[in-house]
Amino acid sequence: MSVNKNRSNTIYLNQLITNIPVRRKIVDHNDRDKFEWNQWQSATKSINNVEVSPKEKHVRNLILGTFRLEGSRLFWTMMTRINIESHPIITWKFCYIIHRLLRDGHQNVIRDSILLTSYFDQLSKYWNGVQQNYALLSCRYCNLIISKLKFHERNLMFIGNLTINENNDIRRLFNNNYDPYFQLCTELLNYMEEILNLVQVIFKSLDQSRSNSMTTIGQCRLNPIIICIQDSSLLYDYIVKVLFKLHERLSSDILQDHRQRLIDQFQRLKCFYAQSSTLQYFRNLIKIPILPENPPNFNLKEDLTNYQTPVAIVNTSASDSSQMMEDLLIDISDDTKSTQRVAPSDNLLEDETLFNRSQDISDLEQKVLQYDAMLKQNRSETDDLHRTIAIKDAELTAERNHRLQIEEQLRHQLNNQQSIEEIHALDNKTNSNEKFNKLLDTYNQLREEHIVVLRREGETKKQLENLNQQYTQLQEDYNKKENEFNQNYQKFNNEIMQLRQTND
Repeated sequence: MSVNKNRSNTIYLNQLITNIPVRRKIVDHNDRDKFEWNQWQSATKSINNVEVSPKEKHVRNLILGTFRLEGSRLFWTMMTRINIESHPIITWKFCYIIHRLLRDGHQNVIRDSILLTSYFDQLSKYWNGVQQNYALLSCRYCNLIISKLKFHERNLMFIGNLTINENNDIRRLFNNNYDPYFQLCTELLNYMEEILNLVQVIFKSLDQSRSNSMTTIGQCRLNPIIICIQDSSLLYDYIVKVLFKLHERLSSDILQDHRQRLIDQFQRLKCFYAQSSTLQYFRNLIKIPILPENPPNFNLKEDLTNYQTPVAIVNTSASDSSQMMEDLLIDISDDTKSTQRVAPSDNLLEDETLFNRSQDISDLEQKVLQYDAMLKQNRSETDDLHRTIAIKDAELTAERNHRLQIEEQLRHQLNNQQSIEEIHALDNKTNSNEKFNKLLDTYNQLREEHIVVLRREGETKKQLENLNQQYTQLQEDYNKKENEFNQNYQKFNNEIMQLRQTND
């Protein structure tokens, strides 16, 4: 089942790898040769066209190699010797290995792989037009790797396993700057979309091939599901918390598209978890999260208090369980099917020193798995404590607000009482002042009127004196005139009498 399009990206990949720095070298020549040979063995046994899932010990060996060299330069150099485009299963297993390295390897693996984003884009386009099951699977897996690399390139605060810091609290990432939260929510939704797209084609191909999860073929297809469960549970938790954060400031209409995307992804994610929980292959490997019946209502703050973080826990005995599953696998592969062997001979693996080194690496793998499980359990307990603290904080805040409200009411009542007393005192003082002012005004008015009356009385007295003087003068004149008149009258009467006597 080989695909040949007379096209090779080896030179193109070689050109891109030159941009990856060499951060650490193994000084001892023999030690370096053994280490590189051991890495090559793990790479070629993990990435080939055999339809079986890579063994965990080989994947772990490649992961430990990135920590020893503080990067992925050696891994990518080895990939130039493997014709990744020659077969869709090789591409599929290559994507799984690089996904594990990005998630669990040294932090520089992400920095190195970001430089090769265009290579994954070319791989995706290459397999997009091929009508084969693994071709579509490889295309979707490349799209997921591209989305992951772009996400980490734009959000450097996230490490490979998508954790942020010790508290892993995304709500404190940008404080109260809501623009970065809006952009981050969009990128988280896009990342989740690629995971769900990959999961969808995996289960669809599993149904079409009628493969069982306990067969080598089925497990080869289902291998990335565990990583997708771990990443999707974290992404869902981040999206929910970021949306609650955005609803504190932005209007509901602005966030309508984000809410609708989450609702759609919630239903697909719930279906994904339900399908995974029915497969026997995952029962001993991972504890699949359980989502509620409905997504949170972001317009209700109570839903944030009642919200529980979904946690995917990988069992501590995952490595042993994987080995047991391999012993129980049903081999339905065709013995006559040709396979491409890109690994050299295994004769050198019989070297006693290399064998002891492999044993040491296996022991380290067990310890790393145990530490991973303990870390995840501690994170789960920490999340529970954070939820409890959040509930207690909410209760204390409510009680504090209630107490402040009562104090404010009492203070308001006291101020009102003091204001009433001041008003009464002011009213009494005002009434006294008003009465005094009224009396003063009345007194002034009466005084003015009295002065006017006195003035008028003086003028009247003067006028009366003048009138009396005039009357006295007139009386004297009258008496004088009357006397003169009487005298004249007597004189006339006498004259008349004389005239009468004379006439007689």
